[in-house]
Amino acid sequence: MKSIAIVTDNSTNSLGFFLRKNLEEVLSGYAGVRNLFLDEFPAEADIPDDVVLVMTKEKALDIKNRLRDAKRIIVAHRTIQKSEIYRICSIPPNTRVLVVNDSTETTLEMVSLLFRLGIDHLDLVPFDPKSDHVDIKIAITPGELIFVPKHIGSVIDTGHRYVDISTFIQIIDMLVLAEREVNERLFRYSENIIPLESGINSQYRQLYLKNLELDSMLNLSHEGVLLVDNEGVVSLHNRALLLMLETESDLVGKKLADHVQGPLLSLLNQDRLDNDFVQHRNHSFIVSSRILAQFGEKSGTYYNFRDITYIRQLEQNLNRKLQERGFVPKYSFADIRTASPAMQRSLALARKFAKSDLPVLIRGESGTGKELLAHAIHTVSDRVNRPFVAFNCAAMPENLIESELFGYEAGSFTGALKGGKIGLFEQANNGTIFLDEIGDLPLTLQPKLLRALQERQVMRVGSQKIVAVNIRVIAATNQDLERKLRAGQFREDLYYRLNVLPLPVPPLRERQEDILFLLRYFLKSDKGTDLRVSPGAEEALLRYPWPGNIRELMNAASYSSFLADGEITPDCLPDYILQRVRDFSEEALALARSGMEDEALEVLKVLAELPGSGSGRASLKEALERQGSILPEGRIRRILSLLNDLKLVESGAGRKGSQVTSRGLAYINWSLNRLLQ
Repeated sequence: MKSIAIVTDNSTNSLGFFLRKNLEEVLSGYAGVRNLFLDEFPAEADIPDDVVLVMTKEKALDIKNRLRDAKRIIVAHRTIQKSEIYRICSIPPNTRVLVVNDSTETTLEMVSLLFRLGIDHLDLVPFDPKSDHVDIKIAITPGELIFVPKHIGSVIDTGHRYVDISTFIQIIDMLVLAEREVNERLFRYSENIIPLESGINSQYRQLYLKNLELDSMLNLSHEGVLLVDNEGVVSLHNRALLLMLETESDLVGKKLADHVQGPLLSLLNQDRLDNDFVQHRNHSFIVSSRILAQFGEKSGTYYNFRDITYIRQLEQNLNRKLQERGFVPKYSFADIRTASPAMQRSLALARKFAKSDLPVLIRGESGTGKELLAHAIHTVSDRVNRPFVAFNCAAMPENLIESELFGYEAGSFTGALKGGKIGLFEQANNGTIFLDEIGDLPLTLQPKLLRALQERQVMRVGSQKIVAVNIRVIAATNQDLERKLRAGQFREDLYYRLNVLPLPVPPLRERQEDILFLLRYFLKSDKGTDLRVSPGAEEALLRYPWPGNIRELMNAASYSSFLADGEITPDCLPDYILQRVRDFSEEALALARSGMEDEALEVLKVLAELPGSGSGRASLKEALERQGSILPEGRIRRILSLLNDLKLVESGAGRKGSQVTSRGLAYINWSLNRLLQ
């Protein structure tokens, strides 16, 4: 196999290894390549290789006597990568640029290379170690950063120069390598470098095609794009800008001031614009601007024009799409049926609140219809044609609530969507956001919600950008927020921000007129026909306290309609409504003697509301805390043990947890009845 020696001064410089990698990329398997370092190679030893590659003519003269045939020496021609030449081309014209290399000869060689590649728009200054070069701010160096003066802030390091195609052709000819694979490798190698013979000119066609693509992209945009250089001459614009300015004349190469006058020109002359409003002829614009800089020097100004009419069209389209995704109210006031004067007063108050943009806080027990009221308020508000977005603060883990409400940027956390995600506050823009179970919102997230309500601004997770939102907030809770305030579980400032328009919803036990009225409505909905209700059934229904309110009444109606045969009798009602279980005085006495009667009732009520077939002590403790009851886990264990002994709950081993028995449900109703008497 033929051999090639790359001659450099010493092994401490990585140049020799870099060039060896270049040669092996093309010639591996056809010629062996080795590094020869003069400081390690005996001065009298001959160099036997078929090709000897040196970097300078001076080095060729130094070693020619050590070869049998000096014609085997090739002085390498080297060039740089395409990506680096484009960076150099982006430097503003006539800028003084320092060219730095490790010696005067190699520095001049680098300057010559740049000129040869077509870099003729810059004032290239060869580095002189004896000069300070204090007036120069940009430098170009082929990997010799240690020689660049410290005061220069912008440095383009092109790295080691690559072996040029012309040198490869010399080597291939000298070694008589007419292999097809070598030629294919050389072609692939050449795609990443600038050949010395053609310079940048060989890239003009590709750049022209790229410019055509960019021009097409710019002209597809509905936003006006304008680029002006430091002298006020237009460098670039798109068709949308000409339409906005109502001109058909191409502005490129012309002074902007000759074609734009009045308030618009005054605005464009300002240093920085950030969504500034301006009117020009028959158009209204939002204009932003940014200074463009190359290597720390101002090279021009970029302007972005957005037509307000088009922005409004986008907003309408967005609202339509949001409604298509289900962000619309499902209920109206027509869906809220009542015969109760107390409930009718709440509905009248809700209709008044609908005409305001102030926050509404709906207070009421679980199952009283708070969500229906929130939907109904939106349907008669001025925002009826805008999004209605509902979010349950108790239905999602704490670590996901923030990203769901406020959105997140791409890559903000593991599992984040590639393009990020818009939050519910942004999706509800110009509409209404309904925050159900607001009393369960974690304390750590309450300050961010407060800021969103006060400032009407949100910030996505992982972003530094503030987004303005125009929203109406309706919140709802079944909890005693005042008790949570005293316990430090709810922020006082957030409470007052939400409780601007308080809307109470009475429980079903305070709406006696609604019990039979709604029962008959639900029965007709289930069966499609009117079912009679016997006097005995009516008495039992009116006596029952309905801790689950309307939701529980719907369940009772479904149960009764399934068993009834033309008439709802007491036998058709659920057993816990009839209170058929024996008197619970003994159980109450046992709980009273333990000193845990009130706490046991709280535990039973919370267990009855928890989803699933069983709940562990940890989840029960968290649910109690959300209701404002703070109980140690050890005390919860003792309460559950006693309730299990009394057969009011059934506690399973392991992960099964505890669940309320039918006796337990009856005990809850018996206790509530006793409290109401």
